[in-house]
Amino acid sequence: MPDKVSAFTQELIDEVARNHYSLRAWRTLLSRSWTRSLEDIRKSPARTQSFWFWAIIVAAMGTSIILLTLWLQTIEQALTALLLWFPWYAGVVFFVLTHLGMVDDSHGVPQQSLLLPNGLSFIRLALAPLVLWPCLQVPVQPVAGQIFALFLAGLSLSDLLDGWVARRQKLCTRMGGMLDPLADLALLTFLAFGLYLAGAIPGALLLLLVVRYPILLIGVLILFFVRGPGPLRPTIIGKATTFATSMVLLIIALNTLLSIDWPPPLWIDSSVRFLFVLISANILYLMNRGIIWTRGT
Repeated sequence: MPDKVSAFTQELIDEVARNHYSLRAWRTLLSRSWTRSLEDIRKSPARTQSFWFWAIIVAAMGTSIILLTLWLQTIEQALTALLLWFPWYAGVVFFVLTHLGMVDDSHGVPQQSLLLPNGLSFIRLALAPLVLWPCLQVPVQPVAGQIFALFLAGLSLSDLLDGWVARRQKLCTRMGGMLDPLADLALLTFLAFGLYLAGAIPGALLLLLVVRYPILLIGVLILFFVRGPGPLRPTIIGKATTFATSMVLLIIALNTLLSIDWPPPLWIDSSVRFLFVLISANILYLMNRGIIWTRGT
């Protein structure tokens, strides 16, 4: 992911700062951003067409999961899934469509299609809410548990696959640098919420997970507007925290979906306590890093 924002974005940020962050300045920023998005869409019909190809794939996958929910669970759960998922899907489609200008390489050269790594992150982000529904009916029916376990495993595998493909094929883009962490955040949050409702993880862990990312996002935005673009590269502790959280929640989810006795409860309890310590350390580290950066030392 490039370390610097685009010249256009920096220009908008500088303009907001010059106008003392007034409401009018923010309206101007949104208006100019929207105009720029429309220009990017019109400028590259091939890229826009490839985006709609991925959007149709995601819609078909989401519809299939909801039909499976209707078949394997209840009509009420299927309707609830649809009512939550469709607005989420529409929001993700709008978000990605209006950021197609970020589908460019490390040299700023626009790509003519939504690349495979971007598409995989798009799928994971758009389908993330659907990992919630199997956990709402515990114990899960055997067939439903197996099917949804495969679905969850597939989404988790896409997290590894999109990064590997991007690096191996040199397909890294600003879009990918933005979509990948957003998709990870969405998947972990919905999965954690589902496991909490199923009684598989404590509420305190869910709260810590939910609080961590907004704190990071708000902190980054504040620092961005106060100091400008800064050293926002992923940290080792951040990567370790995300990986450990993903693995522990995935194992607990598979245990819940498949109704198996492995790993033993003692391991799960120890892993949850370990996540408490690791996530708390990550938050404190990043807060300290932000303070140091703000002071310019």
